[in-house]
Amino acid sequence: MKKISRRDFLKVAGTTVAGMLAPDQLFSLKSTDSGQPNVVIILWDAFSAKHLSLYGYPRRTTPHIDAFAEYSTVFHNHYSAGNFTTTGTASMLTGMLPWKHRAINYGGLVKSEFAGSNPYSLLGEDYFRFAFSQNPWPDRLMGQYHQDVDRFLPPSAYSLMQDIQLIEFFKKDRALASIAVEDFLLPAQDSAPAGSSLLGYLYKSRTLNNASKRQTLAYSNNGVPEIMDPGYLIPYLNENVYDGVIFELTNLAARDQPYFAYFHLYSPHYPYRPHNNYRKLFRDDGYHPASKPNHPMASGLEEDFLLGQRILYDRQIAQVDDEFGKLISELDRNGILQSCYLIVTSDHGELFERGFAGHGFQLMYEPVLHIPLLIHAPGQIKHKDIFTPTSNIDILPTILSVAGKAPAQNMDGKVLPGFGGQVDEARPIFSMVAVDNPVFSPIKKAVISMRKHALKLIAYLGYNEMAQPFELYDLESDPEELNNLASKDTKTLSAMKDELFASLDEANQPFIKK
Repeated sequence: MKKISRRDFLKVAGTTVAGMLAPDQLFSLKSTDSGQPNVVIILWDAFSAKHLSLYGYPRRTTPHIDAFAEYSTVFHNHYSAGNFTTTGTASMLTGMLPWKHRAINYGGLVKSEFAGSNPYSLLGEDYFRFAFSQNPWPDRLMGQYHQDVDRFLPPSAYSLMQDIQLIEFFKKDRALASIAVEDFLLPAQDSAPAGSSLLGYLYKSRTLNNASKRQTLAYSNNGVPEIMDPGYLIPYLNENVYDGVIFELTNLAARDQPYFAYFHLYSPHYPYRPHNNYRKLFRDDGYHPASKPNHPMASGLEEDFLLGQRILYDRQIAQVDDEFGKLISELDRNGILQSCYLIVTSDHGELFERGFAGHGFQLMYEPVLHIPLLIHAPGQIKHKDIFTPTSNIDILPTILSVAGKAPAQNMDGKVLPGFGGQVDEARPIFSMVAVDNPVFSPIKKAVISMRKHALKLIAYLGYNEMAQPFELYDLESDPEELNNLASKDTKTLSAMKDELFASLDEANQPFIKK
C-alpha cells in the first residue's frame, strides 16, 4: 500500500469535512444563535509594512494581499509596541504597553497579575478557543493561560518534525515547562544557557540529525524546507503549514459555537529560504532603496550585503503572499470568509539599513515598527482606509468590542476606528525595546519611540554610546527618517520629550521602591 503523505492527508481530511457540508451549511453553522462573531487572526512573524506593495513599496511583493484589501479595512499607520516577537506579541495579546505587561526580554513572560488580560480568558467559554504559534516565544506567552485554550497546538504542528516534544508532557504549567525544558534542561537554541551540558548536547545533536534527515526527504523542485531560527530546529514547508490552517479552520467552522483562532506563522522570519520559483524574482528590477548612514550602535554590515538580504526577504514575502492567496480562495469557497472577522497583521517588522539586518536590536526605525493591519468584517464587500496612527495594543479591545465583551479597565489599547472606536489624532503611539533593563525595575535603559501626528521621537535612554540621545523626524516630509530635526526644532523636541517622560514616569511608579 502506498504511504500517504502529511500533505495528502490534510487535503483528504479537509475535503472530507468540507464535503459533508455545503458552503451555505457552513455559513449557517458559523452564524450561531448567540450572534457572537467568529474571529480569526493570521499573524506573520517579522512582516514589515514597509516591504508590502499594498503600502507603496516599489516591488510588487503582495498582489494577493492587495486584492484582499479591496474588501477589507486597511490601517495605513499601524505600529507594533515592540521590535521583536515577545514584546510585540505580548502587547497585542494583552492590550497593554510593554512598560506595563513587562514581557520585555527575549522569551519573557507577562507580569503574572496581567496574565488574565488576553483574548482566550476574556472571551470565555462562549467561544471555542484555538491557538497555534510556530514561534515558541508566543507559544510560551499563551502557556500562561493554557487552561483557557480549548485546542492548543505545539510549535512543531504541521512541520517535518514528528517527534513527541518533551514539553507536551507538562500540561499544568506550559509556560514554566517551556522555560525549564527549552532554555535550560534541553536547549535547542544556540544562545540558551544549558542547565545540563550533556543533555543539551545530546538533544541538540538528535534534533539536528532528525532535521537533516527530514529536510533530505522533503527536497523537491521547489528547493529546501524553511527552518526556524535561531536554534529552534523545526524544519517545515510553508504549503504544509497553510494546509494545516485550512484544515483547522474547516473543523472550527463545523462547530455549533463561535470560535476564536490565532495562527502565528513563522515565515517570512529569518533565515529567508524562498522556493526555487521565487529565486529570480526582483532580480535586476532597478530598485535601489535610499542609502543611509551606519547607526552608531549597529554592527556596520556592508550595503551590498544588506541589499542581498533585502531581496531574499522580499522573495520570501512574495511566497507567503501566494500561500495567503490560496488560503483566501479556500476560505471564500467554503463560506468561512463570509462569516468571520479575519485580522491580518504582524508582531514586528524587519530592517535592512544603517549597517543592520533583522530586528530585536536597539534600532526603532519605521521598517521594524510599522506593521500591516487589515480586517475583513463578515460580509464586507467594500474597501476602507484608516490613516490615523494606531497600535497593536488596540486589537484586543476591538476583538472584545465586536464580540460584545467588556474590555478590561487596565488595558492601554482602544477600540480601532472603523470598528466602533473614535479617531484620536492627538494620541501618542509608543513602542519600546528594553532588553537591557531589569524586568521588574523602573525603565531606565531602553529605546522608546513615540509617534504623534506625523512626528516621531526616538529616545535612547541609558546608552552612553549615543552622543545624540534623541532623534526627531517628520514622517510626512521625510518618510525615510534621514533628516534628524532634534537640533533644528528644539521647541517641538522639548514638548515631545515632556510628554514621553510624563508617560514613562507614570508607568515606572509601581516599580519604584518606597
